[in-house]
Amino acid sequence: MPFRALIKTHHMTSRKKIQAIIKSAKHHSCSVLIKTGKPPGVMMAQGTEDAVKQWVESVKRLRYKDYRLLRLEAVSAGQLSQHPGSVTEFGSMKDLSAYLEQCEVWEWWTEHMGFANGGR
Repeated sequence: MPFRALIKTHHMTSRKKIQAIIKSAKHHSCSVLIKTGKPPGVMMAQGTEDAVKQWVESVKRLRYKDYRLLRLEAVSAGQLSQHPGSVTEFGSMKDLSAYLEQCEVWEWWTEHMGFANGGR
């Protein structure tokens, strides 16, 4: 069963840190989506449990401002339509949201980002 992580930060603008995220995704064979630029910064990774947990630890070491691990869990519904080790970067929440809707991960994402059910 795939494992998924969702991380939110203040913003993601450092190309050096983004390159470290890409390198870690390749090293741990995780499919990763990132939303860069103006706040918020968002990262989602999917892969095996060990791979995702190791990827999350490598991201945590980057010391992003307002780093929050929103979710880390096994998932059964929806799959990222990427190959393991690949990273897709988005410049806006709108573009990320549209991509996630196509992958049938949008409901999971909106719930754990706090957008669903009145922003709980």
